[in-house]
Amino acid sequence: MVIPKEILSDYKELYEKANRLVDEESRTDPPTDPFRSHYKARDVLMDLKKQLDDQLVSVQASEEDGSQDDFSYRALLAFVCRDLGRIYVYTEEQSEGEKFLNRCLELVTPLNQRPEGIIPFIGAINELSIVLGSKEQFKTALDMLLQAETSYDEFKASGLTPWAVSDIFNPPERGQETPAAAGPKELESLYTLVCFYLAQMFGHLGEPVKSAMCCHRTLHRQLQYKSYDAIDFALNTATLSQFYIGEERFQEARHHLAAATLIMAEFEEHMLKPEMSEQERQDATETFKHRYADVARCWAKYGLHLLQTSKTRLLRDEDEEIKRLEKATQKIRLAEAEESRFPNLDLAACESRISCEYCLTFDDAKLVFHFVTEWLDIAKDYYKAEHEATEYSKIIQDYAEAYEQIAFFEENPDNQAKMQKRRAKYLEDLLDLLDPIFYMKICRECWYGAGTAHAAVMDVRLDVVGATSSPKPDDIKKVNQSCMKAIKNFESFVKSYLGKPPSEDWRPNMDEEEQRHMLYAHFHIGRIYYKLINAHPMQHLEHLTKCHVYYTKFIAGCEQHKEAAGPLQAEIGVVREMLTLLPFKIKQVRVRMEQVQVTG
Repeated sequence: MVIPKEILSDYKELYEKANRLVDEESRTDPPTDPFRSHYKARDVLMDLKKQLDDQLVSVQASEEDGSQDDFSYRALLAFVCRDLGRIYVYTEEQSEGEKFLNRCLELVTPLNQRPEGIIPFIGAINELSIVLGSKEQFKTALDMLLQAETSYDEFKASGLTPWAVSDIFNPPERGQETPAAAGPKELESLYTLVCFYLAQMFGHLGEPVKSAMCCHRTLHRQLQYKSYDAIDFALNTATLSQFYIGEERFQEARHHLAAATLIMAEFEEHMLKPEMSEQERQDATETFKHRYADVARCWAKYGLHLLQTSKTRLLRDEDEEIKRLEKATQKIRLAEAEESRFPNLDLAACESRISCEYCLTFDDAKLVFHFVTEWLDIAKDYYKAEHEATEYSKIIQDYAEAYEQIAFFEENPDNQAKMQKRRAKYLEDLLDLLDPIFYMKICRECWYGAGTAHAAVMDVRLDVVGATSSPKPDDIKKVNQSCMKAIKNFESFVKSYLGKPPSEDWRPNMDEEEQRHMLYAHFHIGRIYYKLINAHPMQHLEHLTKCHVYYTKFIAGCEQHKEAAGPLQAEIGVVREMLTLLPFKIKQVRVRMEQVQVTG
C-alpha cells in the first residue's frame, strides 16, 4: 500500500474509534437512546469517508485510474462504506444503509479478485442480502450471494492472501511479505455467512434441497473453523435433521442428530466454569436441559417417522419397476449422504444405537420403539404440564403415536389391542388435563386419535367373538365397551366443528384436511354403530338408525366437499351400498319387534 504512514495512522485512529463505539460503548446505551453509540460511530465514519472521498478524487486527478494509490483509497473507502451501511441498517434506516452498501460494491467490484477487495465485496453482499430479504426480494439477494460464492471460489483458486481492514492499516515494510494475519480468517467467516444466507434465500424461493445443502455447508464450516456456539450448533443441526427425515434420508438425519448429541455432550463437560456465580450456573444448566430436551424430541421424531415410513412401504403393493427405481434412488442418496457428513466428528458410537434402515419385522420395530420412548422420557422430564402444556401435550401425543406404529408390526392380536389401549389412554389422560377452550386443536387431535385407537381394539375383539359360535358374555361386553368409547371420542371431535346447537352446519373456514377428518369421523361413527352387538331389538333398531343417520351425513359431506372426499372413494362406495341395505334391515328389525309384541 502506498498511502503515507502518517495519513494512514489518522485514518486508523478514526476507524478504530468508530469500532469501539459500536462494539463496546453501545452495550451501555440507555433504553431511551438505544442507538446513541451507533450514531456517534456513524458521525466518525462519515468524517473519515469525506476525507477518503476527497483524497480519492485528488489521486484520480493526478494519476491514471487503476493505479496502486487508486486501489488503496478505493479499498479503504469500501470498508468504511460497508460499515456505514451496516450501521444504518442496524439503526433501522434501511434505504440509506442500502445506498452505502451499493457504494461499497461500486468501489470494489472491479477489485474483487485483489487481496484488498475481496473482503469488503463479500461483506457488502452479505449485508445487502439481509436488506433485500427483509423486502422479500429473495431472487435478487440469491443472485448476489451466488456472485459472492463465485468470487470466493475464484479468489481461493488464485492462491492470493486476502487483506482485512486491519491488514490495510498495518502494511508490510518494503520488501517484506504481507502479514495478512486477520484477512484469511475473516474471509472464511464471511463465506460461512454466504452459505447461511444462501440457505435462507433458497428456502424462501421454494428450493428446500438446495437450502438444506447450504445449511449443512454452514454447519460443517462452523465446525471446521471452530466458530460456533455449542447450543446453537446442536439446535441447528437437529433442526436440519428434520428436513432429512421428511425426505426419508434417514442416514443423513441420524448423522446430524448424532452430531448434535455429541456436541451437547462435549459442551456439558465444561459448561460450568469456576468463575460463574450461582445464578449463572443455574441459568447455564437450565439452558442445557431445555435444549437437550429439544434434541431428544428430534430423535423421537426420527424414530417415529422411520416406523411410519416402514409401515407405509410394507402396505404398498410394489412392482418390479418401483423396486428398480428405488434402488437407483438409493444409490443417488448414498452419494448425497457422503456430501452431508461431518468427517471430523467420530459419530459411530452414537449412530450405532439406532438403525437408518426400514423396519421389516416386529423385532426391528421394537428396537426403534424403545429408542423413541427413551428419548421421549428425557423430553418429558423437562417439559412439564403445569409450565409447558402445549409442548408437554405434543410429547404425550408422540408416546401415543409410538404405540400406534408398533401395533402395526405386532402379529399377536391380543398384544395389538393392548398397544392400542395404551395409545388411547395417553390421549384420554391428556384430554382430562386440557381445557378445550384453550387447547382445541390438540383436543381435536386427541379425540380423533383415541377414537381410531378404540376402533382398532373393537376390530380385534370382534374377531375374537366371530371366531366362536357361542361367544362369552364378557367378550361381547368388551366389544361394546370399545365401540362406545370410540363413538364418544369421534362424536366429541365432530361436535367441536359444528355450530351452536341445534345447528348441524360445519364451521366455516375449515381447511381440506379438517374436512377430510370430519368425513372420516362420520364414516367411523356409522360403521361402529353397525358393529355394536345388541341384546334387544329396540337397541338394534336404535343403533341401525344412528348408523343410517351418520352414513347419510357422510355422503352429504362428501358431495359438499368434493376435494376433501377425493381419497375416500372406497369408503363412499361401501357407504352407498350400506345405505341401500340399511332401510331393509331397519324394516326387518321393526317387523320382528311387532311380532314379539303380538305374541306377547
